[in-house]
Parts: sequence; C-alpha cells; structure tokens
Amino acid sequence: MHYPAPFVLFDTAHLLALALVALVGGALPLAARRWLSLSWQVHLGQLLGLMLLVQEIVGIWLRTQYYGEPWTRVLPLHLCGLAVLLTAWTLLWRHYRAYEIVYFWAWGGALQALLTPDLRDGFPDPRWISFFIGHGLILIGVLYATLVYRFRPWPISILKSLASLALAALLIAPLNLLLDANYLFLSQKPQQASLMDLLGPWPWYLGSLALLALLSSLVFYLPFLIRDWRARRTSGTIEKRSLS
Repeated sequence: MHYPAPFVLFDTAHLLALALVALVGGALPLAARRWLSLSWQVHLGQLLGLMLLVQEIVGIWLRTQYYGEPWTRVLPLHLCGLAVLLTAWTLLWRHYRAYEIVYFWAWGGALQALLTPDLRDGFPDPRWISFFIGHGLILIGVLYATLVYRFRPWPISILKSLASLALAALLIAPLNLLLDANYLFLSQKPQQASLMDLLGPWPWYLGSLALLALLSSLVFYLPFLIRDWRARRTSGTIEKRSLS
C-alpha cells in the first residue's frame, strides 16, 4: 500500500503553491481590469464565487467519503470556511458588507493557513490539493473584489470584522461541545505547527488570538491608510498652489 509523504513546511510543493496563489491573485484582477468590459468583469467574479462554493462542497465530500471523517468535523465553521462563504457572497452579488468583514478574515486567517497549513500529508494528497485551492481562492477572490470592484475597507470595517468574529465564536463554542469538534480552534490548537504555538496554553491563547486579530487588522488596513494620507497630502499641495 502506498502512503503519501508527510507534509513538510516550506518544501518545494508548498513554496510553489504559495507562488501560484500570489501570481494568480495579482495577475488575474489586473488582467480583468485591463482587458475585460464591466459585464465580463462581473461574470468572472461570479465564476470565482461559484468555484469557491464548488471546491468547498468537493472538499467536504472528499473528507467524509474518501478519508472517512465524521460530518460533524467538516462543516464550514472554521474561520476559513466562513471566509469561503463570505467571499463567494461578495463575488456573486458584489456585496460590500460581506467584503468589509472577509477582507480582514482572509488576510488574517487564510494567509496564515496557507503559510502554516494544518495538514498531515503532502503533495499530491487530495486533501493537500483541496486545501490550497480553497484557501488560495479566498485570497484571490478578496484581491479581485479589491482591485476590480474597487472595494476597500474603512476604519469602521475593522470593528465590524472583529465584532462578527466574536459573534461567530460565541455561536460556535457551544456547537463544539455538542459536536465534539474544534471549530475556530476554540477547544485546542491545531495539530500542525502554527503561530498559535507561541500564544500560550488553552484557554489563554484565545485572548492572545483576539489581540492578534486586532493587530493584524490594523496591519492589513495600513495600505489604505497610507494611500488616504498621500491623497490628502497631494490634495493639500494642489490647493495651496491654486491659492498662491
């Protein structure tokens, strides 16, 4: 019987997957803006949204039917599972309210998951492929909404994102007890090495995660803060020149 090789952090396959997500995430929105009409930009975004939903369904089927995991452990209730649904909602209906929440969840959650995947087996294990397609599409979808739909977060979006995450945790915590699950990693840390290993034991790492969510949100809002500051500075300079 052939057993897949164990997953190795930042091996060749992992690095190539990260590079592919970065390449598609940057090139696809820019190509759509340059060469597609508005209607085809919308159609392509909807296609990405459908791909997100299809891969999530396929991933659930794969884990239950191929790997024999119980359905109670594979519901889309982890942060990235919820991000899949919100990103698809954003792309299918150009829904800004979903975007301003998932923007921070994508960069704080899906990016972290891609960098330190909670995987046991490496490429070409089907779960490995499903993992990188799903998490990669989240980031690609958010970049598409940002660069093509011209969506952007605002300071109030940080509060909405954090409040939505807190509400999700409150609702999912009792489900974890009922289903004997570990959604949002509220019950224990991931089995694979991750940033959570640096945040202390349970339950103290939950408070550290909340603080980290706030800090990461501020970091990922920084590009827009800098752009707004530069725009105000340029506008002020032009106004001074017009008055002189």
